[in-house]
Amino acid sequence: MPPLHPFVASLLLLASASLAASQAAADCTTCHQGLKQDPAWAHTYQDWQDSMHAYNDVSCVTCHGGDVEALTPEGAHRGIHFVWAEEKVHAGDRLVLSQGCGQCHANQIAGARVSAHFRALQEGKEAADCTTCHGAVGGVVLNPHTITTTCRRCHTDQSPGNVVEVARTLLEYTHRVRMALVFPEPGHQLRGADREAVVEAVTAAMAAWHEFDLQAVGLALVHGTGVLEK
Repeated sequence: MPPLHPFVASLLLLASASLAASQAAADCTTCHQGLKQDPAWAHTYQDWQDSMHAYNDVSCVTCHGGDVEALTPEGAHRGIHFVWAEEKVHAGDRLVLSQGCGQCHANQIAGARVSAHFRALQEGKEAADCTTCHGAVGGVVLNPHTITTTCRRCHTDQSPGNVVEVARTLLEYTHRVRMALVFPEPGHQLRGADREAVVEAVTAAMAAWHEFDLQAVGLALVHGTGVLEK
């Protein structure tokens, strides 16, 4: 039998790994999908299945450990904890959760660590962490509508120019600048130094978002849109 073409072999390997991760998640959700959970924490198999985590074979056991081959709940839960933590911690410790996200998302957690939200978490206060904005398993990205409802959980100021409206407006502009790179209008393709300048602006804006520094986001976008409007 002739050997498989390298491309076909790589596809089969990827499919096998994805199936294994999917099976691990399915084994966990066999029981957990029917449990009532706090909406702020609940996540479903569907959330995971359609996410980049699933695509990259990050399953339930990647973060929680446990034994998906066990035949009893006791066996399946043996060793359950946040796998990056040195000791078992309470599931409500959002600081530990953010540190876990940083195991893969190093650049993003580096920005978050300098934010007021992270400092509040370190002081034991309630504040936004990675899962507040991105969910626990799906890795969602906020849009102008969802950022409003998300930030309003804590920031209830309704006055003109309040932080939530500023954040929503800046996120709209962030998306516009990013779309100019990905889906430029006919005749407006960015090339050379102009493209590099917009990429630099988007990169700076995304770093500032994770620092929760809206002023820095705005300055970065001004630089990017200045190039686009030349």
